[in-house]
Amino acid sequence: MSALFDLHHASVRLPRVGRVARALADLAGPPPSLEGATFLDVGAGDGRVGEEIGRLTSGIVEGVDVHVQSGAAILVHGYDGSELPFANDAFDFVVLADVLHHAKDPRVTLGEALRVARRAVLLKDHYRFGPLSNALLLFLDVVGNASQGILVRGRYFSRRELQALVDELGGRIEAETWPLHVHGFPLRLATRSELQFAARIVRRDAPTRSGTHP
Repeated sequence: MSALFDLHHASVRLPRVGRVARALADLAGPPPSLEGATFLDVGAGDGRVGEEIGRLTSGIVEGVDVHVQSGAAILVHGYDGSELPFANDAFDFVVLADVLHHAKDPRVTLGEALRVARRAVLLKDHYRFGPLSNALLLFLDVVGNASQGILVRGRYFSRRELQALVDELGGRIEAETWPLHVHGFPLRLATRSELQFAARIVRRDAPTRSGTHP
């Protein structure tokens, strides 16, 4: 069992961490403009995604989580899963990597992220396109998370629903990477890259970033 866990960790999980971190770092901006930028990783878990974002951007990363793991790769603070214990604009970027669909109240989670982010919220999550894709996402979520004690709520957004939520919160999706390849072949054939996306979300009144693309 230990050998299988080690194989999965090395061949699946670590490459996925790298791809997710790279997608979010790319949406943050070109590396020269990010040196010393501050990132808050919400739902940081073991901190590996945040650590890799810090490495790619030369930024400073810390996290929050409702369950702080000992030995996390970055500094992680405990919080209640609702209000972030930071002032407005406390960080340049707030990272939500596969967190929104686990949130008790996604509206509160994204709203708090927009409040605390000075420059942008970097979101990685899933799109559902109907009952079949919703069932697949739920199955993958249970297999990947329930065994680790992570509560699976199965709240996946359609593209229209996410846009409506962002609009309601006074934000706008400034850039998006979709489909997002978070796994290599052949696993990608099962996990379906079109169900994965990453997005840069800013406040509606923020200046338009040159060179972005929807």
